[in-house]
Amino acid sequence: MIRLKKPCPRCSNLSVVVHRNGLSCESCDFKVSYCCPICDANLSQASFSEGSDPQYTCETCRNTVSLAKIAYIIDNGMHLDCTSRCPYCNGPTLHRQSMNMGNRCFFFPRCSGPVDLFGGKTERSFVFLDFETTGLDAGRDAIIEIGALKLDGEGLEHVYQSFVKPPVAISAKITHITGITDEMVAHAPTIAESIHKLVAFLGDATLVIHNADFDMMWLGTALLQHSIVFPDRPVICTLKWARQNQETQCSLGALSKKYKIGHQNAHRALADAAATKELFFIFDQLKKDQRPELAVSDYMGKCQQIMARYGLVPIS
Repeated sequence: MIRLKKPCPRCSNLSVVVHRNGLSCESCDFKVSYCCPICDANLSQASFSEGSDPQYTCETCRNTVSLAKIAYIIDNGMHLDCTSRCPYCNGPTLHRQSMNMGNRCFFFPRCSGPVDLFGGKTERSFVFLDFETTGLDAGRDAIIEIGALKLDGEGLEHVYQSFVKPPVAISAKITHITGITDEMVAHAPTIAESIHKLVAFLGDATLVIHNADFDMMWLGTALLQHSIVFPDRPVICTLKWARQNQETQCSLGALSKKYKIGHQNAHRALADAAATKELFFIFDQLKKDQRPELAVSDYMGKCQQIMARYGLVPIS
């Protein structure tokens, strides 16, 4: 069984669990069944496997679905649409009714557009990444917040968020833009602690960043400073994608407004990462132009120049 993060609609306790073919509350008599999200068949005869990732296999369509995926759909208020089918695998699609997010295939990322965009790889995880900093210069200024939202190989979300204690005071201008104060970061982990945790969180995921030319300087310089080996992987820039799509305004704020993306707490790292995720799916749905994709290694030369310019040396 998988426990939901949402409270029970009847007793308001956090005690609703997802089991074989339904939901039930452990605190009251709330109970409801559900059908297969792929073919809408009754799941009373579905085969079920226990373990760390409980799953059922539908007897009608023979698809296997994780209970964690069912819980994810419910917890995130996503709408399952069986009328708007994926053009590549004909599976149902998911979208949030509260915002204009392009429909995502239920089987994302195992199915996500033409295989050639993935270099032949049909399963892939993504991390939407953003940094807040004390200024614009990665060699002189400091990271004060990290926000990362991962979509794993099953399309489930995971979050890494942390303030970072900078070696300098935060200026009034940066506090005005971000809302982050010296008091908020006073007891935060150092960049050395934070960058190691971030790298562990990233795993081998593809990075998606709005204005990768900026954020990758911070990530790359931190990696070099702390002697962290970071395997190469793709980096997709939604700012470049917006320019390729000939958007008239390409800032994350302007694009969020145009596409009705919920973007509360703008200029906070996790909020900006979440808005980047929604923009990624909207552009993916529009299919105006191929995703602009570079590699981490394409940015490291500039990061090494930053290290040399400011006389920064790796910390072993």
